[in-house]
This record gives sequence, structure tokens and C-alpha cells, in this order.
Amino acid sequence: MDSDKLMRGIIPGIIAGYIFLAFIGASMVPGAPMVTTDDAGMVTAVEQGAPMMNNGMLEMVGGMIGADALIGFILHIIISAVIGALYTGLFTQYVDLGSPLYNIAVGGLIYGVIWWILGGLIIMPAIAGGELLQINLNSPSLFGHIIFGHVLAFVVVIRDAALGMDDE
Repeated sequence: MDSDKLMRGIIPGIIAGYIFLAFIGASMVPGAPMVTTDDAGMVTAVEQGAPMMNNGMLEMVGGMIGADALIGFILHIIISAVIGALYTGLFTQYVDLGSPLYNIAVGGLIYGVIWWILGGLIIMPAIAGGELLQINLNSPSLFGHIIFGHVLAFVVVIRDAALGMDDE
């Protein structure tokens, strides 16, 4: 694994991590109302006039190391940077679909689903003491990870094309 290729994925990973958090409505604001959904994805509880959504995701991430939502946010961004580095340093080395558009659409989808399974269904529940592989195909986590993969692939492809950083 080439360290230069690893480094090229850090910033795209951070960007994709922020967009993931925005998509799922993560909030660090203490006391912000929590929006919950049922199995069909319908909103089941929300405070009237709620200023923002808070799904508890950052609290869960922080809780993996016994910390609060702020540390969960920092940890999530660090994890996003590492996952971005692994994308450019490892994944793109083995998965090249021959076209930048395919790399974004299909490669990003594959990479997002891989990290939904590894991170959301295995690693996080294992550390937090939950049940492993509790699959919900209608979860914000699944769609958030897919969006993460697409944004990561898009930023890498666009950045590489703009800077002439084709695979050397």
C-alpha cells in the first residue's frame, strides 16, 4: 500500500463524513429533540417546532469509548478520514471499473455498503455491546453509508481529474 495514495483519501473522507452526518440528521446540541422512525421509515415522534433532528448517532459513536456527542463527532470525522485513506490506498487499487462514472456510481455504492456492514452492523454493535448484523434495509445508516461511498468516490474522481492525479 502506497502512503501517498493513502494520504490522497483523507480530505475526501472527511468531506464525505460531514455529508453523512448531515444526511442522517446528527446533532451535537444537548437537549435537541430526537426524531424517531418506525420500521417503515415514517417519523413516529418529534417535538412540535423542533429546530433540528437528533438521532443519537453521535452519542452512540462517543459512547463506544465512554464519551459524549462532541467526542463522537470528532471520532466520526477521524474514522471518515481513515476510511477515505483506505479507499484511495486500497479499494481503488483493486476495484477500477474502467470509467470515472462507474467508479462513482458502482464503486461508491460497493464501498458504502461494505462500511455499513463492517462499521454499522459489526464493529459499532460489537464495541457498544449490541446485537451484530441487525439488518434494516430501510435505515438511515444504510443510506448514509451509501451516500458516504458515493460522495467519497465523487470527490476523489473530481479532485484527481482536476489535478491530473491519475493512477501513477
